[in-house]
Amino acid sequence: MNSNHTQKIQIRFGDIDLMGHVNNGIQLGYLDLARWKYFEQVYGQTISWDDAALIVAHLDIDFVSPILLNDQVEVHTSIYKIGNKSISLKQNIVDANTGDIKTKTTQVMVAFSQKSGKSIEVPEILKIRIREFEKTSIK
Repeated sequence: MNSNHTQKIQIRFGDIDLMGHVNNGIQLGYLDLARWKYFEQVYGQTISWDDAALIVAHLDIDFVSPILLNDQVEVHTSIYKIGNKSISLKQNIVDANTGDIKTKTTQVMVAFSQKSGKSIEVPEILKIRIREFEKTSIK
């Protein structure tokens, strides 16, 4: 997966479960952090999601290999599809030294109005900025 966004992750001792690896639920937090940082970089500033937001509506995840306490990992994020009311993205948690994929995901995020409680169109400015950032003509 080609990615224009990489987020380094600091693994904390509390992230480790009884099996000696990063808990699967904790990895969702890594993905959340990377998505947030991705959109900050795309917008060039901290985003206020008070009115409209993108929310995860669907997540496919494969835990390919365990992440251990001393591993150095990063999350690679890229958007590959923009619809009328949703965007589709890929995020992989990757070993920073070897490039091996530890966790592989695809996700659909829906544009959502906090005020109306309903899905909305993906804002045109967001579509433009994503295409510029990804340096592609995403559908």
